[in-house]
Amino acid sequence: MRTVTLPLALAVGVLVLTTSAVYAEELDKIEIDKPIVKVIGRDEGLDVPIENVTVVAHVIPDPATLSTQSGIVLLNDNIREAAREACFKADPMTPDDGTCYRKAMASAKQQEAALIAAHARQASPTTTKVAANN
Repeated sequence: MRTVTLPLALAVGVLVLTTSAVYAEELDKIEIDKPIVKVIGRDEGLDVPIENVTVVAHVIPDPATLSTQSGIVLLNDNIREAAREACFKADPMTPDDGTCYRKAMASAKQQEAALIAAHARQASPTTTKVAANN
């Protein structure tokens, strides 16, 4: 029996600022790490280990797409897909009741916002306001 409590970390990939020719199938990449299994106890009735499984999915966006609304929508779609894949890989024998998916999406939310904000700062020139008053 494989019992899974899932502190799923969904990492949004680091923004890479290189430009190159990009084809549609290569815009955003999803990489899933091998599951990390930790035995956290033992089911005495069945005499089987209770495991905590963590799966990390990396969504690596194409920097050029983050400057458009459709690119951000694509990033969101890929994050959702990565969350579904990671939850399945964490426990392929048990259908997710939505708990794993919600946790994965919550873990990615701040990372996604930070990634988009960092791209916006790099895409627009930073300005310094100087006010003079006589």
